[in-house]
Amino acid sequence: MTQKRKSYSAINPNPEDPIEKEKLDNASPAEEASIRGVASEETEDYDVPELNLTSNEKAIRKGNASIRLGKDRHTNRFSGAGGKGHSHCAAIDIVAGNLGFNAKSRNNRQEKIFVDPDFKLDSARIYLSQKSDVDSYFGLKRPTGGGSTSDTKGFYKSTVALKADTIRVIARESIRLVTRTDQLDSQGGELSNADKSGYGIDLIAMNDPEDLQPMVKGENLKDCLNAMLQVIENVSTILDNFISYQQSFNRSVQNHTHMSPFFGTETAPDFKQVMSAGIENMINVTLNCQVPMIADIPLGNVALVNDYLENDGAPGDKYILSLYNRTN
Repeated sequence: MTQKRKSYSAINPNPEDPIEKEKLDNASPAEEASIRGVASEETEDYDVPELNLTSNEKAIRKGNASIRLGKDRHTNRFSGAGGKGHSHCAAIDIVAGNLGFNAKSRNNRQEKIFVDPDFKLDSARIYLSQKSDVDSYFGLKRPTGGGSTSDTKGFYKSTVALKADTIRVIARESIRLVTRTDQLDSQGGELSNADKSGYGIDLIAMNDPEDLQPMVKGENLKDCLNAMLQVIENVSTILDNFISYQQSFNRSVQNHTHMSPFFGTETAPDFKQVMSAGIENMINVTLNCQVPMIADIPLGNVALVNDYLENDGAPGDKYILSLYNRTN
């Protein structure tokens, strides 16, 4: 079932700004198209809110597209590392569409609207910060076991974040997502090897990190499955041997007879023949069925588990799960 999506008018027909209203009310259809069209210079400021800038910020702006240069903040001037008075927290905030579909230049009282960054409503954003708690800025739930850009103790880290309705990363050749390239983070903190879980890549859908599980390493999984198939084949061979030996013994029991001294008639079974076949069956079953089942198969299973399923994931081993990368 396809979900019905809410749609909005391509053009806001009722701007709150009285100047814009007057222009549109008095314009002919051709003039209205010119005012709202891409070729019009007036389009740059059509029903657009003003940026609420602090004294240490500078903005480059055309219409409702802007680049704000300043300190780290994600809402009002008291937010983020900049709002808390941190040093070394430069930020660049690139936005297309402040307030998104709610954007307008004046409120119902005809007062000009000034906007701070809004990481929820702004339409599209590229945010770069020298020191940031970006997960909380964007309302991202923190996964367990690491992977967050910061922690609850207020240790900020540099970040590059992208948000829009859709995001495409396109390469004509290849794309690499690479983590842990340095020994120190941007704040000079040492990146310890004691816990590597925070250095991986998490693919999280629906902002739900509760069921993050390690990704499977394909080549190791292939080797593991081949090893399992070999164990299954060995068990099948042992079972086939046992069936063959048992059928041979069953035929001996079924077909044996004794000849009576009374006129050559058949009488009681030939226990000598049955005993001989039984001894042979016992030897074959012991050597070719029981011994491999007791000795070889358990050892093979233990080796399989140790190599592929319960290993610590040290470099070069065959553990099938990634120690770093997770998904839900």
